[in-house]
Amino acid sequence: MGLNTEQLVNLDGLFGHLSASAGLYSRETFLNLYSCIVRIIRQYHLKGLVFHRVLGDADFGTLSMALEQLHDVTTFAISDDEIQRCPTLDHKSMGFLIVLTNQFCATVYWSTASQEAYGVYDGGWTFHPGDSKTIALQIAQHMDNHEVLIPRIEETPLDRRYDEKITGFITQLVNNLENRNRELTLALNQVRQLNAKVLDQERLAAIGQLCSVIAHEIRNPLGLIDLYAKLIENQIAKLDVADSKEPLEKNLQVIRHATSSLEAILSELTSYARPLELDLAMTDLRDLVTEVAEMYAPKYEEKGVQLKWKLPTKPIEANIDYRRLKQALINLVKNALEASKAESVVEIVLASRKNDNRIFIKVQDQGQGVDKRSQEKLFTPYFSTKGNGTGLGLAHSRKILQAHGGTVALLSTGESGSTFSLILPQPQSRADKAPHSHTQAGES
Repeated sequence: MGLNTEQLVNLDGLFGHLSASAGLYSRETFLNLYSCIVRIIRQYHLKGLVFHRVLGDADFGTLSMALEQLHDVTTFAISDDEIQRCPTLDHKSMGFLIVLTNQFCATVYWSTASQEAYGVYDGGWTFHPGDSKTIALQIAQHMDNHEVLIPRIEETPLDRRYDEKITGFITQLVNNLENRNRELTLALNQVRQLNAKVLDQERLAAIGQLCSVIAHEIRNPLGLIDLYAKLIENQIAKLDVADSKEPLEKNLQVIRHATSSLEAILSELTSYARPLELDLAMTDLRDLVTEVAEMYAPKYEEKGVQLKWKLPTKPIEANIDYRRLKQALINLVKNALEASKAESVVEIVLASRKNDNRIFIKVQDQGQGVDKRSQEKLFTPYFSTKGNGTGLGLAHSRKILQAHGGTVALLSTGESGSTFSLILPQPQSRADKAPHSHTQAGES
C-alpha cells in the first residue's frame, strides 16, 4: 500500500490514514484489545517484531513487559526522543502497539490528549499486514538503529492473507465491548454519586447533632450575658451624671453587638445542618431581586460601591420558597460587596434561557477573582476565604438551590471580577412560555 506523506498529520495522519477502525473509545477497550493481542502472540508462539509505547501507563506497561519476556518476539520500546524525530506522530500523547509476525499483524494506537475532557481515548486499530508494515517502517526511519532495523522489517515474512470479514467481526466485538464499558462507567459514576450523597447526609447528620449540642451549651451563658447587659443598660439610664454614661453605654453596645453576632453564627451553623423543608409558591422572581437589591443598596452606598440590577419586562416565575431563596441571593450579594472596592460596580441580572429551560440570577462583581485553589473548595462547608467567616454562606446557598432542583455556580472569575449565579429550573408547565429577555435596569 502506498503512503502519501503529505497527508500525514499527527494522530489522524499516519495511523488514522491506515486504520480500519478509528474513533473515541474508553481506555479499558484499548487495554483489552492490547491484552488480547499479547495472548494471541503467546498462545501461538508467533515470531517477529513488536514496537510499543505506553506513556508510562502501569497497566499497558505490564502487558509490554509480558511481550518482552517472549523469546520469539523482538520488542522495541520507542523512546520520547525517537518519537519527536517522527514528524507524522503526536509525541506528547501518542501510545501504540505494532505487531509484525509471520502469522498475525496488528496495530493499535491511542491518544490521551482527549482523556481529560471526555474520559475516553482517541484512537483505532488495523489488522492489515501492509498497514502495520508501513507504519513500522515510517517509525523505524527515525530510530537510532534504523540502518539495521529497516532491513529486518522488510525481511519479516508476513502472511499476506487478510480476511476483511474477520476484521469486521473483531471490530464489531470491540464496539460491543466499548458500549458495555460505557454502560459500566455510567453505572459506576451513578453509584459514586449516590455514595457521595449518603456520606454527605451522614456527615450532615453528625454535624447537626454536634452543632445542636454546642449551640445549646453556648446559648445558655450567651442569654445570661445579654440579660445582664439589658439590666445594666436600665440602671445606667437612671444615673444623673451624663459624663459617666457615655463610656458605659458604648461598652454595653459592644457587648450586645458581640452577643448578637454569636447568636447569628449559631443560627447559621444549626440551620445548615438541619434538613430543608420548603414552603413552595409560584413567585415572580423580579420581586425577589428587587427586594434584596433595595435592602442592600444603602450598605453598598456606604462603601462607595454601585449596585445595579437588570430585570426583564415580563414576569419570570418559579416555584420557590421565597424566604430561603432570598437568603441564598443575600449570600451572593454580601459576598460581592465584600469582594468589591470603592467606585466599582456590582450587577444583579435576572434572565431565563429557553434552550435549556433554566433561570439565572447572576451576581457580577469587579473584585480580584477567586484563585484556582479556592475554586475547588468554594462550596465546601466551613471553608472560607474570609478571616471572620463561618464558611457556610455558599454551601448553604447551594443546599437551598439543590432543594429547588437547581444549583449555585461560579460562572466565571478572573482579575476583572467574578460572576456567581443561582440557577433554577423553569416550571414544567410554563417552560414553553418563557419570557423574552428584553430587560430594563434599576440601580441605586
